[in-house]
Amino acid sequence: MSHSQNPLPDEAAELLSQAERSSADSVHSTAAPRAFMIVLGIVSAAIISLYGVIDTALWHWSPVLFAPLIAWYALWARQRPKRRPALKHSGKYIAVMLLMMLALQFSNFWMPQTWLFAILKFLALVAVFTGALWIMRRETIKSRIKDGNEQAI
Repeated sequence: MSHSQNPLPDEAAELLSQAERSSADSVHSTAAPRAFMIVLGIVSAAIISLYGVIDTALWHWSPVLFAPLIAWYALWARQRPKRRPALKHSGKYIAVMLLMMLALQFSNFWMPQTWLFAILKFLALVAVFTGALWIMRRETIKSRIKDGNEQAI
């Protein structure tokens, strides 16, 4: 074999790290934007924390606030290549998803009667939701990179 087919160890390491960076950049470019995840957490926390404080009929219409988020994500996703889903989620992803569901369930036991308590509930839910969504996004990216590196060419 010629020398061009067998690169030196330093060249091989550089090519491998370049391929790793390219893979990571590709995965990051197809993941949902961080700002979207933060706004999603804030809107979800706001809707859940307002139950019992505002009129029930108005609260039932509050999921309409997700319409701009859906439009934002749809327009953003059209400009990006279709992302490949992670084949297997990590244990951290599942644990954080369960924590988020548990926090949502426990928040149903806390029915604020005043605006002050609604704001406190909102802040607690924002912290849990945005933190959980952030970790779930990070773990999905890690899983997709790992899965992509393990695929046969």
